[in-house]
Amino acid sequence: IEGVHIAIALVFYGLLRIPSADTSAGALSGYLAVEDGDQTALNIARVLTHYAHALPQTDDAISYLLLLTLGTSEATAARQHDLCQREIVRTLYECADYAKYVGDIQSDGTRRRGLLERYMPLLGITSNEQFAQAIICRLADRSRDEGRLADTVLLYNLAERYNTVLSVLGKQLGELLHVYGSGSVDSGSDLNGLDDVEGVSRAVLEYYREHEHIARVLDKRATATCTTLLSIVDFLSLHRRGAFEEALEAIERTQLLPLEGDISLVSQHAEQVRGLDDAITRNFSLILLAAMDTLSRLHAGLKESPFMDAVKQVNLQTLQHKSRALMVFAGMIQFRMPSDTYAKLNRMDIFMH
Repeated sequence: IEGVHIAIALVFYGLLRIPSADTSAGALSGYLAVEDGDQTALNIARVLTHYAHALPQTDDAISYLLLLTLGTSEATAARQHDLCQREIVRTLYECADYAKYVGDIQSDGTRRRGLLERYMPLLGITSNEQFAQAIICRLADRSRDEGRLADTVLLYNLAERYNTVLSVLGKQLGELLHVYGSGSVDSGSDLNGLDDVEGVSRAVLEYYREHEHIARVLDKRATATCTTLLSIVDFLSLHRRGAFEEALEAIERTQLLPLEGDISLVSQHAEQVRGLDDAITRNFSLILLAAMDTLSRLHAGLKESPFMDAVKQVNLQTLQHKSRALMVFAGMIQFRMPSDTYAKLNRMDIFMH
């Protein structure tokens, strides 16, 4: 402990040689760095980071990491500031007390500043936007990469990266739906892991729409993708519960499939697929199979009805037209689906005619 503090004092007063801007990255791997001319310098950054990360209290660790900018010169400033920022991000990620250090969103939508922001000059940061990019977005990126969804949403919101939040949620919804559609999850069970992501997505969209300053900067495509994916979740939930009439209404509202029963509109729907986000298109096999199963079950229910009147006949024909339109549509987008999907759809369609 005494040695670390003595080294800090000597560096502060310029009495201890530290690595120059010309020192290679390889030479900075140890506690001592040998520079040109066989001069030895103390790698104070290595000393401070090792000491700081061994401390149990985050406040203390950050206090020492802020000293990484000691002895900053014009030539070394960028390297030292970047190292300081990266090490603080590492420490904050491990403690995950983001509200205390980088701020929080209050109930009225205003942002409460965090403890770390008072030290922006020491971090080489001159604006709130730079702080968001250098600290908050780095934390959010790491949380995203390691699957910490709640932290990811919180941090990107703090950084005012609202469209990034929608992009992350859309990707998560699409991936979970794909897992379900691939057969990794039993069709009778809840969509694996989907409940949490669905709940967060609905809450985020509602919050964004209620706050005009956010709503006006949202990307229309990202918003539409999230909204459509949630509608698909609703459809699959209704289908799974056996509420087939409601399920048909739900998937019709998305306007993803040519369920108008008009063959002439099929090519128009197929063309629209090209403009959809991958989170949606990769799940077309799941959507089509569930939609065709919905039509098939409604058709079977009507057919088994003891009454045969004109209305029943019209309804049966309507379901058959929808089924036929789906088959034509599926043929147009086969390249986007597993090879056996069309065969499964064809079997269900045959039973309806």
